[in-house]
Order: sequence, then structure tokens, then C-alpha cells
Amino acid sequence: MSIIRDRGLVKWQTALIMSEHKALNKKIGEVDYFLNKKPVLDEYQVEEIENNIYYSMEYHLPISFTLHNEGSPKELHGYCVYIHPVTKELRIQKKDSSFEYIQFDEIIDVVVED
Repeated sequence: MSIIRDRGLVKWQTALIMSEHKALNKKIGEVDYFLNKKPVLDEYQVEEIENNIYYSMEYHLPISFTLHNEGSPKELHGYCVYIHPVTKELRIQKKDSSFEYIQFDEIIDVVVED
């Protein structure tokens, strides 16, 4: 009498993993597919952002920035105090009187809080 010895899922697994397969599996594990990419802003949106920043600086109004932060948006509230024209860096004074420096390229959206 012969007994059937079924190995289950083991029979479908590969017996050998090549170094290329290992490298590819490692590379796939490092990539996070759920991170949001930075949206591309057209000229009109960039001009609207600049106008909102200048308006808030002129009338000293609080402003809310939406920044691209490694795939997830970050909110920043405060007053825009200074714009460095060469490095395109903004100095933001937060509610607790501390300063934060942001690059113009990180900005996704700007809302002037009246």
C-alpha cells in the first residue's frame, strides 16, 4: 500500500534564489508606493502663490502654507516676514514668535487668513 505524501505549498516554491532576485526584492521593499509625489504647479498657480505672499506681507496678515514634505503635505501657519531673493527662501514667524525657514519650491498652496 502506497501513501501519497503531498508537500503542500512547498512543491511550488523555487529551490534557488538568484542574487538578482534578492536585489530586486530588496529594492522593491525600499520603495514606498503610497507616498504622494509633489504636484507640478503651472505659471498661474505660482503667480497666485506669489501674490498671496506679497499681499499678506504688505498688510501683515496671517498666512497658511501647505508644504510638500517627503510625500505627505505639511501645514504651516504664521506671518511671512522676509523673502530672500537669491536663495528663494522665506522666513516665517510662527504664532509662538519662533522662525521657520522654507524654500519656495516646497510650497504647494498658500491661503491668506483674513
